[in-house]
Amino acid sequence: MRRGQVILYLLMVLVAITLLSLLNVDTFLVVRGKNRVQNAGDAAALRAAREQGRILNEIGRLNLEHILAAVENDSNECERIVLEQRRAALLQPVAALEFANEAAEKNGMEVREEFSKILEDHVREIREVYCGGSEDEYDPYCPPWPGAWEEYAAKIEEAISGGLRTGPDNVEFFYASGGHLLLNRQFYHAIAGYNWCWFHWNAEEWLKSYDSYHDWPDLPIGKEQNLDNSEIFNLHVEAWEGALTDILDTNQIAKIYREYADNGELSAEKMALSHILTNRNETWFLFDSAGVGTWGRWFNVLSLVEDVNSGEEFPIVGEIKEEYNVRGCAAICRCVMDVEAFAIDSSSAVTWSAAAKPFGTVVNFDGEKDVVTALRRFIVPCFDSVRLVAVDSVGGENLATADYGWVTHIRKHLWNVEGTGYLQKGPLARSSEGCFYCLMLENWEHKSFRREGISWLKYNAATCVRPTGGGPASGGTSHGH
Repeated sequence: MRRGQVILYLLMVLVAITLLSLLNVDTFLVVRGKNRVQNAGDAAALRAAREQGRILNEIGRLNLEHILAAVENDSNECERIVLEQRRAALLQPVAALEFANEAAEKNGMEVREEFSKILEDHVREIREVYCGGSEDEYDPYCPPWPGAWEEYAAKIEEAISGGLRTGPDNVEFFYASGGHLLLNRQFYHAIAGYNWCWFHWNAEEWLKSYDSYHDWPDLPIGKEQNLDNSEIFNLHVEAWEGALTDILDTNQIAKIYREYADNGELSAEKMALSHILTNRNETWFLFDSAGVGTWGRWFNVLSLVEDVNSGEEFPIVGEIKEEYNVRGCAAICRCVMDVEAFAIDSSSAVTWSAAAKPFGTVVNFDGEKDVVTALRRFIVPCFDSVRLVAVDSVGGENLATADYGWVTHIRKHLWNVEGTGYLQKGPLARSSEGCFYCLMLENWEHKSFRREGISWLKYNAATCVRPTGGGPASGGTSHGH
């Protein structure tokens, strides 16, 4: 072999080794980025959930003060306590976002403009729509106290003023539920990946029967009517109006106070003379039991998945101690990190969403350890721990409200007041060029696409294995960590 050929050969080997080295570096950077973003998401969710537990304990402590004031027939003190609880439920969870943001920053996350933009848009909505609310009890935007909405908007502005490194992924400034396929992110990813097995388990009938966009049912999108809570890291508590003696007898009230208050017994004689405990116009703070994702037993939803054709799987694997078998408030935090590649001139975004929930137990009226809602939903200071939980065990998990593109698609591209949304004019009327979800709907509208899926499933459906976890390609997980 001539000298020039040897040099050329060695040069080719050197280039190959260099390229392999750079690919190894890229792999290392992606893995490191994934670890960092996962740690940041987990830390942010845990920190937010810890603050949720602290606020619930504060509301519970005020409930005990409310009982004492009611027994003393001190109506002014009762009013002060209820106002303090209202302020805690609406304003303090916003501060949990600041704490989550600090946790993400400590784990190396950079500011992401899209996280703040979603909430900036909502602040404008609060000022333009909510602040027009009246004191009429039938007004869905009736403020819980005079000037509440402006305080709320200012609190959100303060939380996002320095930029956000994590996004709250289950905010509730709009409501979308009911299993509508267009509100399911996995539907769009299944179209993108020609994932016919997903359709087999979740929407095969749609493949067979769908004809055009006119076939879609109305979107179940509206406004949450319970505005006792912050829409960011919602506590799912309820300012319930009624007589406390309608849900708890005096012996139970005395037992709750004795168990959880610091200053001992209540006077039975004073309780008998209290007109506030029996006043049906009094307001008490309870765990909210209405709606998806609010307080209730986790395993009450097992009936939803007993039908093997339902396409749903219960998201929790393994046993849960009975005293912890409760859904309720939780925090989902999304973190994103851009990873630059060396081998090729490109970058990719690594995404992770994590969910955490505050936990605690109470002693029920039989003297046994039980779930936090066991005292007729009456809130007491009992939360003492937080844990990571499966993302899809948390209400609102499919909304992915820290994903600006997804939120924009739901709120502006599917249906809009201009009448140019997909459900109004079809796929050619999409509101934004380059919207991934709109592009997938264009694919869906082609009969050839659906026929391909039907044909594939005719011969291959038996090979489909029901998935047991994992999330979208961008990262995160549906079924826990």
